[in-house]
Amino acid sequence: MATAIALLVVCLPIVTLGYGLFCLASPWGACLRCRPGGRNRTCRACDGTGMRPRLGWQLYVYTRRLYRDGSR
Repeated sequence: MATAIALLVVCLPIVTLGYGLFCLASPWGACLRCRPGGRNRTCRACDGTGMRPRLGWQLYVYTRRLYRDGSR
């Protein structure tokens, strides 16, 4: 049990930083709602573009705005 916890403690930051760097390098991903049929003009998630921001990018923008608005 202790080795599983130690492995989790080591791997979790590596995976988190890797995903964060991936979102910084490529912030836009395919829309999950209209992926099977391509672009859908009526899709509210991506406004019909077929691309939407990744979750990591949305969290980055949210924390950046929170910091900017709090420091004024």
